[in-house]
Amino acid sequence: MIYCSIALGLVFFVLFVIKCHKQRSVGGVFLKNAISAFFIITAIIALVDKPSEFQYGILILAGLVFGMLGDIYLDQKWVYPADDRKYLYAGFISFAIGHLFYIPAIILNARNYGLEMKYLWFAAAFAVLVSAFVLISEKPTKQHFGEFKITVMLYGLVVAGMAGVSMVAVICTKQPRFICCAIGGVMFLLSDLILSPMYFGPKEKNNPTNFFINHLTYYIAQYLLAFSISLVPALTN
Repeated sequence: MIYCSIALGLVFFVLFVIKCHKQRSVGGVFLKNAISAFFIITAIIALVDKPSEFQYGILILAGLVFGMLGDIYLDQKWVYPADDRKYLYAGFISFAIGHLFYIPAIILNARNYGLEMKYLWFAAAFAVLVSAFVLISEKPTKQHFGEFKITVMLYGLVVAGMAGVSMVAVICTKQPRFICCAIGGVMFLLSDLILSPMYFGPKEKNNPTNFFINHLTYYIAQYLLAFSISLVPALTN
């Protein structure tokens, strides 16, 4: 069942890219929502199959729901361009909240399999470095964050923090679940690094290639996190 859900999500992703890679449309919004619905369905199937993973699974599921909300809000930028600032703020907040569910899900679960809290300062340092890099690169990449500068900085800390926590969990536990999370975290970072100039940079950055890579990396991340619920870590001595 879980592979069927992932496959259906892939089908809707292909349809979405075909329909919207050159121009956004209302029909594309429905296709995008379907892709998000299937990563949530994937998580639910995994959680039903692995009820022993309730704490981890429910936190990941909550993060995915906020991810879907973030998608919905950002889509409204194209449907209601006059209110694009409002929807962009809402998208930032929703995605950030989603990551604030992912981070404790990974930490709490990885502690059962060898994660030591003292190593999380590596994740914090990584988050600060990535956020600083994004801000420093504003002018060289011809971006203009304007009133969103603080929002971008805080959002960068949260997203990079999730990636950093996942990588620390992999190093400490060597478990496939956290490898999925770490790959997902890196995909999130790549997705947002591509999306940033699309929103805040020159118009030519909002092109079909960036559109495709941005969405591909984003959905790989969400589906990996959903699938990770089904990967029950082995107990360590």
